[in-house]
Amino acid sequence: MVDKKHRNGKVGRIALLSACILAGFALRMRLLGQQPLAWDEGWSIGLSSLGWSEINRITALDVHPPLYYYLFGLWQMLGRGETWLRFLSVAAGMATIPLAYITGCAWVRFSDPERPAESVGLWSAGIAAASPFLVYYAQVARMYALSAALALLCTYCLLNAVEDPRLGMYLGFLLSAAAAIYTFYYCAPVIAAILICALWMRPRRWLPVMAAAAGLGALYAPWLFYALPPMLTRVGARTGAGSAMAGIVRLLPDAMYGLVFAYGSGWWPVWAAVLLTVGGLFVAWRRRERLRALVLPALAIGLTTAAVCAGAQAHMFAARYLIPASVFAVLLLAWASDQLRRSSNWLGVLAALLVAVPAAPTLKNYVYSKSYEVSGVFDPQADYRFLRDKTWREDLVFFNVLSLAGLYERYHTPSNPDWSYVLRWDPVVEPLGSAVAERVLPAARRHRRLWFVLYKGTVAANRDLKEWLDANLFPAFGEWRGDTLYVQYLSPTTDLTRSEVQATFINGIQLRTAEYTRRTGADDRVTVRLTWTTAEPIQQSYKVFVHLYAPDGRLVTQHDAVPTNELRPTSSWQPGEVITDNHGLWLPADASGALRLVVGMYDPLSNARLDLADGSDHVSLGVVDVAPKED
Repeated sequence: MVDKKHRNGKVGRIALLSACILAGFALRMRLLGQQPLAWDEGWSIGLSSLGWSEINRITALDVHPPLYYYLFGLWQMLGRGETWLRFLSVAAGMATIPLAYITGCAWVRFSDPERPAESVGLWSAGIAAASPFLVYYAQVARMYALSAALALLCTYCLLNAVEDPRLGMYLGFLLSAAAAIYTFYYCAPVIAAILICALWMRPRRWLPVMAAAAGLGALYAPWLFYALPPMLTRVGARTGAGSAMAGIVRLLPDAMYGLVFAYGSGWWPVWAAVLLTVGGLFVAWRRRERLRALVLPALAIGLTTAAVCAGAQAHMFAARYLIPASVFAVLLLAWASDQLRRSSNWLGVLAALLVAVPAAPTLKNYVYSKSYEVSGVFDPQADYRFLRDKTWREDLVFFNVLSLAGLYERYHTPSNPDWSYVLRWDPVVEPLGSAVAERVLPAARRHRRLWFVLYKGTVAANRDLKEWLDANLFPAFGEWRGDTLYVQYLSPTTDLTRSEVQATFINGIQLRTAEYTRRTGADDRVTVRLTWTTAEPIQQSYKVFVHLYAPDGRLVTQHDAVPTNELRPTSSWQPGEVITDNHGLWLPADASGALRLVVGMYDPLSNARLDLADGSDHVSLGVVDVAPKED
């Protein structure tokens, strides 16, 4: 009879666990491929598309370590659709459900061997299946769902290893804990909490626990040695002890709200979680039960929250950084719910309602709207569509942030140009000199036309990049679309003619010299470098025009721009200052013969040309010989 009851109980637990897994899968698959790719998902795609050594270099400058990007790069080899790109996170999110069950059981047995553990495990699986936090990030192509699963796995392995010493479990802890902190830095406080809890509850096991901690340190030391110097440079002196403590206190309400993931519901889910926890504590206290089981979730949540709030002083506060702690919030709510159920079935129903009802509005709307990842109107295909229509296959496109590069990569086809990058926007600003030497200059030797997609244009570190490009390459096209600037540059040419022009306009602006391509071919480039100066301050901003005319007077091609490609308007010139001004012109395929090169200035408001002292409105620099295109 006992065996039959045991078997029936086991079958019932398997059925309930299976139902939790199926429900969790349904929640994680709902609308999975219908949401547009988010900015951060573009970063995942872009970074993981690079080689592993470059992933290492960039993640050392970033706020996340590299393991997820290795895995995601391999994952992308199998597919590129939105559903597939996110399914790696779905798989990790699904793993959290059975891991929550076995970890909940192991945690109860470790803390109180006399208490039945399976019911807490089932509560843990059920809450994990429907957790808005875990469902949300199981639908995002980022490392968060994987970090939650690894946090549970290393907890399970260490609790079992300490309770029943086995080499396999210690090895499992080492590998899963190392994977966790190679995936997400904020898994470190969770691992520290597990180790502290093990040492406190099983002091006689201190030697193998400390050996495991030392082994973990040895596995992580290579990455720390590699990444710590740039990380410290990034953080600088922005996180002193005083400011860190003040930050923790200031951000604690946001952390509580984010941990419950009450977005779209208001504060009442937070108070429901607090009420459920307090109710479980009260029932356990009335029954004189030991409460030391709460040490583990309390430590994990407390240390992670403190670390995230302190780290916000160097980067930013984001609720998603709390995801390793969220699985311990699941365990805590499961423990409290089980306490109430054991006291009374009606209280068990109340516990289930306190978990489910507050989460329902967030699950129904916020989780699937993904407003937390995308701020405002965002079209992930915008850059691709623009570049598809403007570029040629032999061009090369540079991005100043990998988020845009990744979104371009998602829609990229063999008929589109390849891409590269010079990272000048948050979260990574790489040294300009090395990026130019390693990628831009070699690209300019291989490609005649380069495109630069500059998110936020010339803001912050972007300006240094654009100044270098305008001084060393030849701008031929530029257009703003939203908050992104698209600029086409032509690579330098070799057959150049230099002319000492010394032409003076009536307002004192002088064109001193010109250097331009003397011979080229149809469907190719002409580069022009002008040097300007002024004898007196200029109040108005003029545009420079550079035109090429056929012998019959027909305009063949042109480039008009504010000097130095919009960076140095004439109103900013100082008397005696020399301004170098580059222009690129692309010749059509039917161009040929001797083309006349003409330069001048005009008022962009009235389109009236600026006259020279001799009464003409332009300067003729000379002739460009164009060979016809071969069939």
